Amino acid sequence: MKDTISNNSITISNTLKKASRNVTITPYKLNEDYTVIDTGEYSNGPMGGSYAIIKRNGIVADTIDRGFGIKPISKGFYLYCVLNRSNDPEGESEHALSLDIGRYLMIINNSKVALKNLSEKFDDYFSSPEVINHKIYYWQINPKDSTGKVGISAAEYDPAKKTTKSHFIMDGVLDTDDSDYFPLPYTKNDTIYFDAGKDKLMKFSKDFKSYN
Repeated sequence: MKDTISNNSITISNTLKKASRNVTITPYKLNEDYTVIDTGEYSNGPMGGSYAIIKRNGIVADTIDRGFGIKPISKGFYLYCVLNRSNDPEGESEHALSLDIGRYLMIINNSKVALKNLSEKFDDYFSSPEVINHKIYYWQINPKDSTGKVGISAAEYDPAKKTTKSHFIMDGVLDTDDSDYFPLPYTKNDTIYFDAGKDKLMKFSKDFKSYN
């Protein structure tokens, strides 16, 4: 597979596999293209979760956030979040590896491309992307100044058209380390929801027109 990012994630995967060699699982198919060969827990300061090491065509591909999983977009197109080995292993234990949240990668047939290189104002840590109806919906983060003020918008990236649409929601300050600060967009009865909290539930049609 052509990797437009680097081979670093493959090295990380091999390292993690060695680190968790005392725990064995039976490999299982995650979907028609990917097989999970190892899983475990990870910590990341205030955050954490479970990881999975995945193979494609018999070759280790990446170490991913198992909670997010691999989201199918269309045939041969996927989205997942890569985990990287932390430079600060103090939080590592016998039961959890110390990993950092890396990039969200789009798998486009035989290539890997960072989602932030395709979409507009995507933040790997805060944007909380979700795949709905073959498109990617996420929180768009637009830094305004050096004080941490940001503009927050609801955004839609269409991989087929390679276009991004957005609707401004509010200005704010990201004074948090919580990567789940913005909840995943979701759909119900053909309506797409972005829950910005404080009675600010944004609603959009399936062609991304605002109902608010």
